[in-house]
Amino acid sequence: MIDQPILKSALQEGLCTVTFIKVNGDERVMTCTTKADLLPPVVEVVLAEGQEPKAKKTPNPDVMAVYDTLAEGWRSFRWDSVKSYTLEQ
Repeated sequence: MIDQPILKSALQEGLCTVTFIKVNGDERVMTCTTKADLLPPVVEVVLAEGQEPKAKKTPNPDVMAVYDTLAEGWRSFRWDSVKSYTLEQ
């Protein structure tokens, strides 16, 4: 079993390669991070007059959202599906 706090810390420090099993059963290897200076810039959304902002989702503790640096997009994995990870240098 993967130690979640250690992997979360590694993702905040830099790039990690995470190997996990997708919901469909395929193995996936993803280079990802949550380090602020490696993430894309935040785009400010301007709402039209009378438009309500979307409600924030309640985070799912079983899932980790990360930025996939190769696909250049946000992805996620389930904690119980992680087989291994390495911190990239």
